[in-house]
Amino acid sequence: MKARTSWLICGGVVALLAALPLKAQESKFGVGLRGGVGRIEGDVKRNVLRAFGSGLVFYSPDPHLAFGIEAGVGEFLTDDDTRQDSVALAIPIEFDVTLRYSPYKTVSPFVTLGVGGLVWYNVRKSDRKSFQGGPKEDERAYLFKTAGGIDLALSQRFNWSFGAAFRYTLSDKLDLNSSGDENDGIITLFTGLTVKLGGGLPDRDRDGVLDRFDLDSRAREDRDGYMDHDGVPDTQITTSLLAFTTSNTAASGADDIPPVVIHHPIKRATAGRDLRVRAEIFENRNLLKAAVLYRPVNVRRWLVEPMMTADLETYQALLPGPAIPKGGLEYCVVAVDEAISGLGYSGLLNRPNYVMVNGGETYWRIAAFLAAAGGWGTAAYLVQRKQN
Repeated sequence: MKARTSWLICGGVVALLAALPLKAQESKFGVGLRGGVGRIEGDVKRNVLRAFGSGLVFYSPDPHLAFGIEAGVGEFLTDDDTRQDSVALAIPIEFDVTLRYSPYKTVSPFVTLGVGGLVWYNVRKSDRKSFQGGPKEDERAYLFKTAGGIDLALSQRFNWSFGAAFRYTLSDKLDLNSSGDENDGIITLFTGLTVKLGGGLPDRDRDGVLDRFDLDSRAREDRDGYMDHDGVPDTQITTSLLAFTTSNTAASGADDIPPVVIHHPIKRATAGRDLRVRAEIFENRNLLKAAVLYRPVNVRRWLVEPMMTADLETYQALLPGPAIPKGGLEYCVVAVDEAISGLGYSGLLNRPNYVMVNGGETYWRIAAFLAAAGGWGTAAYLVQRKQN
């Protein structure tokens, strides 16, 4: 009953923390709850899966890297030859290092390596009385842990995880059978939810428009590129924006319909890599010019990159990698026709599209691959190895 109450309290705390408003800085802290099944990997004759749960807290200085503490509890069958129907109530606590292979994508593999300790109680299944004699009723041992699985990003703050873990203890007493030359371990399969606390981009209504550009940060807005950020096309465009795309030699005419720009805003990019911006632009007569205006965050000067097309419908521009530093990018896609009848656009100078720019991932991916190969290779050897 106490265990059930504790898990309910933990779940309530996670739900309360998840409801906290987002702040402007990048999210670095988080908590999580996991549940699943596990068994002892040792000398037991019946490998029966039993329930296992854990909670964790973590600090993530980079989206690819996290340091955390995980504590769990599970009750496993030992079924020792001399003490039938015995169980081990195990409580592992570990300090973990987690590497994520592709944290900017919806699905990302991860690998965890950890070290910690295990406290367990060997008790009878029938009456829960300890097998230990004297005042000491618990056993303790150091452990090493390797885990891995898949992170599924449900939103900017919530991740759902699936995976497996192997904990190798420096003791051969967990299953009440100390024969053989190999220590005992615990294998678990888990799934669970993690929540990032605070941080993240200041976008309270989660519509993809940052609060500083949002006309109403409490109501979601249109983001298909045709309508303005408030869902209604603007009727007045500043002359400074027109100056980027017009020329004094533009012809005038009876055309009073501005171009239509359909663009799905880019959300992420990698620092130092070229960024391709695509848009569909429709004009009832002759299009004069289409361009991308862009600048790094906190830089006042706008840069211009003309857009090219092969079919007079799909336009694209390639923003050079050296102009895309880590920290963020703002950009607008604009188009004007020869009649200067108006401006078609996705994003304006005072409400540009925002791109989160991340650092390179090559070295992180190599590190994650090596950690997974080393951790899971060792675990596979220990599980498959036959004791002497």
